[in-house]
Amino acid sequence: MMTGRYKVFINRRMGRILVSGKSEDLSLIEEGWRIIYEDNDWKNAFEYARNYADRHDYVLEWYLEEEKEVLKNALVN
Repeated sequence: MMTGRYKVFINRRMGRILVSGKSEDLSLIEEGWRIIYEDNDWKNAFEYARNYADRHDYVLEWYLEEEKEVLKNALVN
């Protein structure tokens, strides 16, 4: 059972890693992607993905609107 709101997907064949909170991205699993990390905190998921991408020289992808939401909430709080 998936518990974290934000998931880190990986596609080793393509050398890509994606941070996503979008439920529709679960369909990527059918295309060969795997979930390697989950967290309710976007920053934790992003940092995990960034570190993984750096270690393995993968392309890191994320949704700017999710990052923007997190940054906006940080400014409000």
